[in-house]
Amino acid sequence: MDLLSPLSAVILTYREADANALGRIGEEMRRCIEVIGPKTPMFVLHTCHRVEAYLYGASEEELSSLVERYKRHVESARILRGIEAARHLFRVAAGLESMLLGETDILGQLEEAYDRQVRAGFTRGLLKTVVERAVRVGKKVRTETGISRGPAGLGSLSIIYVSQFVDLKSAKVAVLGAGAVGAGLAKELAERGVAKLHILNRTLEKATEVAKKTGAEARPLTREEVERCLLECDVVFSAVHTLEYVIDMIPPGASVKVVVDLGVPQSVAPGLPVKVVRLSDLAELAQRYSALRKEEAKKAEAIVEEELEMLPKALAKRAVEEAVAEVMARAMEIAEEEGRRAGCEVAQLAAKTTVKRLLLPIVEELKKMAENGRVEHALEVSQIFTRLVGRPVESHKT
Repeated sequence: MDLLSPLSAVILTYREADANALGRIGEEMRRCIEVIGPKTPMFVLHTCHRVEAYLYGASEEELSSLVERYKRHVESARILRGIEAARHLFRVAAGLESMLLGETDILGQLEEAYDRQVRAGFTRGLLKTVVERAVRVGKKVRTETGISRGPAGLGSLSIIYVSQFVDLKSAKVAVLGAGAVGAGLAKELAERGVAKLHILNRTLEKATEVAKKTGAEARPLTREEVERCLLECDVVFSAVHTLEYVIDMIPPGASVKVVVDLGVPQSVAPGLPVKVVRLSDLAELAQRYSALRKEEAKKAEAIVEEELEMLPKALAKRAVEEAVAEVMARAMEIAEEEGRRAGCEVAQLAAKTTVKRLLLPIVEELKKMAENGRVEHALEVSQIFTRLVGRPVESHKT
């Protein structure tokens, strides 16, 4: 049984679309996951350089619907299936598909998206395992190779870029947004010893959390506070996700010299009377640092392939775990019922302990069967147990 075959992905990156198109499609996918996610396991990764939707067990109709949503904004998007979809996600987590090879921002963004979508119930089952393993790959690559030495991501590159025009040690700086990118910016700016640092976020608590770690001042992300930062600060970094410009004018008498727009879609209006740094301005700098990491990238690619080889066994083990989880739950319910009939808590405990002692060795043996390639047999046995305890188990695809 090939447990990777139900996996599919629709991929669009900075190589095929600009920031504004990626931003619009990212918003499409935010709405789409709320429609498809409750029915079919789904995971969406939307960053400044990509919008990727992964599904497990999707019908051709669902996949076609997803592609059509992409085509509202671009001519086409790549479709990957099975192991190729998993390989791509592993490479993304490792930083091998980034403009800056080995960037660490992408791993934080991947973990953020994973946590949020697992909590929402969209990313579950075997798809959850695939994404978990991708996060594991990303961490392993950065621990065992030097691919991330130097600038950590586009935020780091933007700081290097800005330092060509502004002495950051004597500058007042504001960061709009306290997500993975914004928090990374704040940390690095604080380490560089900027004169004054402000963190703005729609959720003030999040801004306060980042500010405490970086010695910054937290402010709410409002139009008034943004204008205040433009008046007071030398540099303003925008790392927010918004469908409207967060900076659309420069107030008279403003101190700001440079505005950096890391938003997708763009969060800073064009034509402002100040230097605006866009993601595209960082491409040459990214290429320069990526060239220095090519040897480490080869090591990272080897780790990706090693982890891909282990993925089928991990999925098999998870499939059996899901199949027998309901069996165990039902068996424990029966044990508790019998214990209550006996009329005391000791009897309940004894009944439940007996069930565990009987079933756990069987469960472990089923897991071993699955890991050794006998997935179908393991699932068949678990289904027999399910029928015996009187409750059907949902398909491992859900």
